Amino acid sequence: MHLFAMLRLILLGTTLLFSLITLGLAANLVDKLGDQWSFPGFAVAVSVLTILAVVPMIVIDLLRRGALMSWVVVELPIMGILWVLWLSSAALSTSVGLFLGDCSSFSFDSALESLCRQYSALQAFSWLNWLLVKTYVIVTLALAILALMKGHKRVWFSPVSDLSFSPTHTHSGEPKIPPPATAPGGYNPDPRMAHNHSASPSSGYPPNQPPTLYSPPSGQYPPQQQPYQSPYPNQGPAQYGSPVQTYQSPPPHAAQV
Repeated sequence: MHLFAMLRLILLGTTLLFSLITLGLAANLVDKLGDQWSFPGFAVAVSVLTILAVVPMIVIDLLRRGALMSWVVVELPIMGILWVLWLSSAALSTSVGLFLGDCSSFSFDSALESLCRQYSALQAFSWLNWLLVKTYVIVTLALAILALMKGHKRVWFSPVSDLSFSPTHTHSGEPKIPPPATAPGGYNPDPRMAHNHSASPSSGYPPNQPPTLYSPPSGQYPPQQQPYQSPYPNQGPAQYGSPVQTYQSPPPHAAQV
């Protein structure tokens, strides 16, 4: 699991945990305050929507990789809507100003002090959830655009967990081939033709150049001797019982005529 996949699980898991805490706090405030204030009910609704959205994102991506729910084009708009909802919930609970000052000033009434602390905690977790969802949306969108610029044309229909801080896609959408190690002499053979080079007798030579034959240095081997040629004409094999013929050179005066 690469870095962004781990970061995604951490952000979604923390958002789910904070949503459960906010749900409990808001439900208790609804029970204590009734219908006098609207912000606890709105916080309950946002928390429930977040739980219903985040749990399938985590579970489906772990159980079935590449499912529709985990696509960038599906998950990014959902988290964008939750971003706006959490911002509205946090701003609404803060603008009410139900308790002003420090909650310890209500120590004379334990029930009132507890209600004040719950209200303050609701504001804090609402803002924290907004910050987490905002970070998730911005990082996911940035990585999707980066992958699109690298040539991943179907990035919007790929799982969010496949996004990476260093995408390895070319402009044709195919994964990059890592650069081969430099061979002695500065020549880098094509890794896709490595099997051809291993079977070829001219492996290791640059293209369009024939291999150079080895020639030993002069003087290391003796020169080749010409075969011996007889001065007598070839008269065929000698036969048993035939007279021996001798060769006579012509007289000197015959050569001058």
